[in-house]
This record gives sequence, C-alpha cells and structure tokens, in this order.
Amino acid sequence: MTRLVLSRLVDRLAALVIAALLVLFCTSTVASSTVMTPFESHYSVDYSGFRASRVVSLEHTGSDYILRSTTTLKGLAQLSGFGPVYEVSRFEMHDGIIRPLLYTVGNDQNKHKRDIRIEFDWKTGLSRGFAKDKEQTFPLKSGMQDPLTFELMARLEFTRGQRAPHYLVHEGHRIRDYVFVEQEFETLEIAGQSVAATRFFIDRSSSRELYYWFASKPHFTAIQLRQEHNGKVKATVKLNHSTMLD
Repeated sequence: MTRLVLSRLVDRLAALVIAALLVLFCTSTVASSTVMTPFESHYSVDYSGFRASRVVSLEHTGSDYILRSTTTLKGLAQLSGFGPVYEVSRFEMHDGIIRPLLYTVGNDQNKHKRDIRIEFDWKTGLSRGFAKDKEQTFPLKSGMQDPLTFELMARLEFTRGQRAPHYLVHEGHRIRDYVFVEQEFETLEIAGQSVAATRFFIDRSSSRELYYWFASKPHFTAIQLRQEHNGKVKATVKLNHSTMLD
C-alpha cells in the first residue's frame, strides 16, 4: 500500500514539474514572438550639443526581417547638409537566434569613408563588405550580430531569462565582444510616464562607455542609451514614443 501511495505521489510530482516547464516554455515562446512583432520607435538624440531624431522600425518580409534606423539632424545642425543617416539590417531567424544577412550604413550622398556594408555569407562562413574606405573580409562565428541587431537579440534573450548576454558584433572594420553587465533598476520619465527600467553597461573594451536602459515591461523595450567618455556624457538617446508601449 505504501509503495502504491509513493508511486502515485512521484507520478503527481512529475506531472506538476512537466506542467510547470510547459508553462515556462509557452510563456517564453509568446514573449519572444512579441519581441519580433513589427514596431516603430521614435527617439530624441543629443550628441555633444547637436540635436537629432532617430526612428527605429522592424518589418517582416517573407522569411526575413528588416531592422531600420534613420537619424536626422535638427535645428542649426540641419544647415550642415549632412544626413539623414540610414542604418539597415536584413536578417533571418535561425534556431531562435538572429542571423544577419546584410548590414549597411550610409546617407543620400555618394560613397563616403564612413559608409559600411557587410554581407554575411553563412554558407561559406565569411563576411564581405566595405568599411573604413576599403574592402573588408572576416570569418563568421555562430551567434555573431551586427551593430543594429545586437540590441534586438539581447531583448530576445531577456525574455528567455538570460540577464548577461554577450555577442561578437561585426562592426565592419573589426569584430568586438559586447558583454552586457546588469547594473541597477531605475525609473525614467518617458512621454510623461514613469517607466521602470534596468540599466546595463555594455562592455566593449572601449574608452567610450555605452549604457542601455531596458524597460521592465513590456518586453524590454530600449528606452534610453548613453555614451560617456572620460567621465563626460557625449551622447544621449531617449525614447519619445514607441508602438511597443501602446
């Protein structure tokens, strides 16, 4: 009789564990799919006193995704005639990981030394492109991101419970390790609303320190970026509105 009771108890505990794992898996899957839902976010930019606007959007076209960022100078800075700057990443999902296919940076002018183009050829394991005014080729490694997708990939991993993601990021002329270091919770004012967020330091082994604030809800929206150099704030990017917050 005792063995029968124990057997039933074990079966019941096993069923509870399986049910809990299924709930966790389903919740993670739903959250991940929500992160990949098309969106549009508007940011204000202050770069060493120069003001600009930045619009980031995600589109789903067939089996691929297109992540865009457009930065436009504002105020007196517009008189320079520079910009807008277009940053575009076309990527696919492969085993739950973002896999870049083509990354470009440029403006409406002719080829500029600051333009970047990276073609990710995953079949050959090589990237081919243009950066720093010359042709560049680098080997690819699994999980590698580009300067636009690494943020989206981090948000995906946050929904899966990962709090310290790190990626090799292909910047065109070099490949650097980006390590997310969780720091502290803060409350920021976004469009008149108090938004709870977590601040991360992105360790890139650079003298220019990069910080990101990700909203706790919904789905770790990036609500602020800040770059510092020698203890001084060089650039701040702050969210004004996003369809993710509607």
